[in-house]
Amino acid sequence: MKGCLSTIIKIVIGILVFFGLLHLGVIDYIKEKIEEKRNPSQEELIDKTKDVVDLSSINEEYSIDKNLKILKNRMIVAEHNATGQKMIIIEPKNEDIFTKEDIQSKDIQTKLESAVKKYKYQLIKFDKIEVVKHGNINALNQRIPYIKVNVEVSNIPIKDLEGILGVANLENGKNIILISVNEKGKYSQIIAEAFYKEIKSE
Repeated sequence: MKGCLSTIIKIVIGILVFFGLLHLGVIDYIKEKIEEKRNPSQEELIDKTKDVVDLSSINEEYSIDKNLKILKNRMIVAEHNATGQKMIIIEPKNEDIFTKEDIQSKDIQTKLESAVKKYKYQLIKFDKIEVVKHGNINALNQRIPYIKVNVEVSNIPIKDLEGILGVANLENGKNIILISVNEKGKYSQIIAEAFYKEIKSE
């Protein structure tokens, strides 16, 4: 009986402590902090990308969605709020996965197909990728070569995509891959260039 009474007393004290913390706002404060970690502000996301590139000057038409590390590859994902067009900045684990020379090469189609086969077990299944154009954009105080591509995928709701893939050299000697992509027919080069011209090297 004594042990049972002791347990009841502990439960009552626990309930009183909980309600006391609730009354003082401590529980709400903890919830807010957990929510902040799950949904960081734009300022926090931008600050956390500064070890790769400086995104502090991007227009408010764009928002940073994610700052991820996947298999040692760093990936920053931004979105044009009105159209859903994605801008993706990748700091690859293997720095020579794509180089400026690759992008400008006539063999880039073969290199792309090889890369797709290499990563065929990843989340997106590429059925077809086709280079349709070469060009250059201005960003990071340099002319960045890019290729425009049409892509067919089979395991996401949007089956046909189009966009660009370019490579820039950072001041620290690293290569980063710049991508912008949207549903076929909705891709805008103006949106891509307006975003990338505002990014800076840290």
